[in-house]
Amino acid sequence: MLGLLAVLTVATAASPDALYASGLDHARAGQHDEATAAFVQALDAGGRDPAVYHGLGNALWRLGAPGPATAAWRRGLRLAPRDGDIAANLDRARRASRDNLEPPAPAADLFFWQGMLSPRDSGVLASVFLMLALAAPLLRRLRSAQRPIGLESGVALVLAVLLAVSTRAALVTEASVVVVADEVSVRSALGPDGVELFVLHEGAEVRLLETHRDHHLVTLPDHRKGWVPADATLSTNPSAPFPPAGLVTAP
Repeated sequence: MLGLLAVLTVATAASPDALYASGLDHARAGQHDEATAAFVQALDAGGRDPAVYHGLGNALWRLGAPGPATAAWRRGLRLAPRDGDIAANLDRARRASRDNLEPPAPAADLFFWQGMLSPRDSGVLASVFLMLALAAPLLRRLRSAQRPIGLESGVALVLAVLLAVSTRAALVTEASVVVVADEVSVRSALGPDGVELFVLHEGAEVRLLETHRDHHLVTLPDHRKGWVPADATLSTNPSAPFPPAGLVTAP
């Protein structure tokens, strides 16, 4: 416990890189509580990087917290869709889940490139192509050659629109949460009128449809849906706050 408090005290003045390095050092020494604390502090300090989420998921998994570990790895994979190590860890966690659910479906197959790009990557590319399309008229005036470049402008604009649409589709379809409680009852409605429809267990990934007060409306791949308490879940959005280490590892 004293080691954990020391990590939290030093973390207030440390940079994200230093906190990440500290987390790795603690993980290598088998100090997974301290590693978890350092990685969470790195996120709070602005280090929302796939490597940080990877290390956090590893530490949480070794602490016997599969739900938070799954959420951390899912966040890391959203930032780095081509990371094979995170994908392998996430696949292992999914196979170990009691509910054995298919993960929430990715963006529509039409936007096949979103399987290789994070929403942030495709959003940046959309901005780049939009700037190229808008700059084309100016370039036309500055070029000494007489060949028109209207085609290039049109192609850039089309690519910008496609990337913007696919980014939005990815953000919408990837709105999901992971169950972090041992088990949670999924109910038909909020309040006393709601009846239990089914039960989800720790580590289950479900699509988020709506949030109302302190409850989430979630749906499964087979289209079953219902309400769960928000505090029984953890968002897979990499920008969302991650709970303090003492909370995510609590039984």
